[in-house]
Amino acid sequence: MRATRLPAPKHLLVRLPNPLGDAVMATPALRALRAALPDTRITWAGGPAAQAVLHGLTCRDGVMPVGDRTAKGRSAPFRAGRILKALGADAALLLPNSFSSALAVKRAGIGLRVGSDLHARRTLLTDVVTLPKTAEGKLQPRTMVDHYMDLAAAFGAVPDGRGPELATTAFDEERADLRLAGVPAGVALLGVNPGAAFGPTKIYPAERIAAAVASVRAQREVFPVVFCGPGEASLAADVAKHLGGDHLSCHEAVPDLGELKALLKRVAVLATTDAGPRHIAEGLGVRTVVWMGPTDPRWSGHSQAEIVRKEDLDCLACHKKACPIGLPCMLELPPEDVAAAILRAL
Repeated sequence: MRATRLPAPKHLLVRLPNPLGDAVMATPALRALRAALPDTRITWAGGPAAQAVLHGLTCRDGVMPVGDRTAKGRSAPFRAGRILKALGADAALLLPNSFSSALAVKRAGIGLRVGSDLHARRTLLTDVVTLPKTAEGKLQPRTMVDHYMDLAAAFGAVPDGRGPELATTAFDEERADLRLAGVPAGVALLGVNPGAAFGPTKIYPAERIAAAVASVRAQREVFPVVFCGPGEASLAADVAKHLGGDHLSCHEAVPDLGELKALLKRVAVLATTDAGPRHIAEGLGVRTVVWMGPTDPRWSGHSQAEIVRKEDLDCLACHKKACPIGLPCMLELPPEDVAAAILRAL
């Protein structure tokens, strides 16, 4: 942590996190920056997913698209630097911990460059924020909300007591209305999100999801809505096939992030992997039930979340994308545990 506050810049460039969920968890820090720097022009720079999920928020003056999939490779930071230089910002706050994001703002010629003390990038920054670490020198596990707030505190940002938040537009809401037009009125929507860009170790089997939903439906009147993102249509279709009964699945026309926000806003509870839609729902004030195995819940804690894990496993929170021992954290997690958590959340 820095002991003193940096002077208010004229134009602050904030480099957004790349992962969708991290962008949502950065919103308290982004909101606090606006409150701390009312006279500073604030520009958010980030990839398409981060920009889309934050669309509708007003605590910035402008946006700059950088860091999408076309900006990969060794020359990417140099290309990004040329893009960012055109903004004329006199300060940059880096929310990602990457070396490449620090190199990009250095190449952009931005005079004041603030970020974390990770990944050997100290020489690229003018001001370093020291973050809590373990005895082994790794980042201390804690919610990314606190991580980003510590970085924003360099410019005087202080928490306002509210958690992550997102906004929807009228266009998003209209499309959600059309999608849900056939759903019976007055029935609570139970969202189901089976996919995860992280990898297969986060995936709870379709038949187990269906068994949990069936158990819930035996006790409460709910209407399941199955969500999916790009590349997850077949997984969502598999879940929908196992569900049976009346339900709505988004796999035939995958919603973009704008419509997804408006749809998630309407569910009573979202049962989900630890993935982007989970954080979007929580940013909209929706309760979530999250089955977890390879990830540590301390990194992504939210008050609305009900975490379900196979607690007796020694391999929990391994952070591996492929499991070498048969994925017991998902395959041995009882559907009745997930159902009980959903009923509590309802």
